[in-house]
Amino acid sequence: MENSRIVPFRGTLRTSGWRWLIMFVPVVVGLALPLAAHAAEFVGHRAVYSIEPGKFESGGDFVGVSGDMELSLENNCNGWIMSQTLQMNLQTAGGNELRQFHRYTGRESADGTHYDFFSSSRIGDNREDFRGRATMERPGGAGNALFRLPEGKHIPLPEATKFPLGHTAFLIDRAKAGDRLATAIVFDGADASGPQEVTAFIGRKQQSRDVIGEDAAKALGPLADRAGWKIRMAFYKMDSRRAVPEYEVEALQLENGVTPWILLDYQDFSVILKMKKLEAILPPKC
Repeated sequence: MENSRIVPFRGTLRTSGWRWLIMFVPVVVGLALPLAAHAAEFVGHRAVYSIEPGKFESGGDFVGVSGDMELSLENNCNGWIMSQTLQMNLQTAGGNELRQFHRYTGRESADGTHYDFFSSSRIGDNREDFRGRATMERPGGAGNALFRLPEGKHIPLPEATKFPLGHTAFLIDRAKAGDRLATAIVFDGADASGPQEVTAFIGRKQQSRDVIGEDAAKALGPLADRAGWKIRMAFYKMDSRRAVPEYEVEALQLENGVTPWILLDYQDFSVILKMKKLEAILPPKC
C-alpha cells in the first residue's frame, strides 16, 4: 500500500504533498516473499494509475486535474526497491495550469532497519531534491535519518518508526486480524520534514468489484478481483495538538496487497487514482 504525503494547500503543492503515495501504493502481485516480522507478503510488480478529479469545492483555487503515475516494486534479494513517477496538471479557477512532476525511489531492507531514499519534485519552475539513508538500531528500536541532500541534515527517528513498505505490511496485518484502528509513526524521506503520526481507520471486508466496478476488476485480472478493506488514513505532524489532520487518504487495500483505488483528500478538493494496468516483475535468482 504506500505508501507519499500531503500538506495543507497554500497556493502551491510542495513535495511533501505527495508523500502519501510512497507510503500507500505498493501493489502486490505474483509469487510472494514475506517482509520480516509481518504476515503480509510482497512481490515484484509494475503498475500504472490514472489521476482523475474527485470533488472540487465551489470557490476553491482548483477546478480540475489530470495526469498519471507509474509505480514499480522489485525484490533485490536483501529487501525491496520501490520507484514512483508522477505527472499531474491542476487547472486553476483563473484558467491557468499548475504542472507537477514527482519522482521517488526507496530501497528498504527486509528487516525494516535500513532505508535509502531519493526524492525529486518539480512544481512549475521550482525544484526540490532530497537524498539520504535512514537506519534503525534494531527492529522496533529508535534510529536516525542522515541526508546527503540537503547535506548534513539529520532527523532522529522515534522507537518503532516504520518505513513505507513496513507500514503497508503492518496495515494489512491489522486488517487481517480484524482491527478497526491502527496507529504508527512513519518516515519516508520524501522531504526534510521528518516522520509523521498516521492513524488508520479500517473498514469492513468487501469485494473490490463493489468499489471499482465489475468491468474494472475483470480488466485488471484475478489478482485485483478479490476481497479487501477500505482504509482511511489521517496524517499528523509529530506531537501535534491539532485535532484536524494535515490531510487524509482513503484506499482500497486488497487482502493480497493490490491497491486498485486511492482517494487523496485536500479538504477543498480531492484527487482519485485508479489503477489501469498491472503486471508482475519476476523475482531475481538470489
